[in-house]
Amino acid sequence: MSGISREAGSRSRRAVGRRVAAGLGAVTVAVVLATPAVAAQPKNQACLGEDIRSYAQGGAAFGGFVSGMATTGGGIGTEIQAHLAGQIPDEVLPNSCND
Repeated sequence: MSGISREAGSRSRRAVGRRVAAGLGAVTVAVVLATPAVAAQPKNQACLGEDIRSYAQGGAAFGGFVSGMATTGGGIGTEIQAHLAGQIPDEVLPNSCND
């Protein structure tokens, strides 16, 4: 009979071990998912508005530029994101986001 009680004790220890491991795994996943996201901020928060205002003062050429961007594969959104990230060199298009 002592063999049966040892086997039962061993099974219960394994079950407890599995539950502890599952609990630790769940806590680890919760901590990783709860970490706040990190995103870069443009150095000059108003850079896009300032730049668009200055481009628009140039006249109809800005409207043609926007129209052309809207019909290209990447679209204007891709260009705006690159502008905000400061990825457009000033030689190509004056960009105050490049501070």
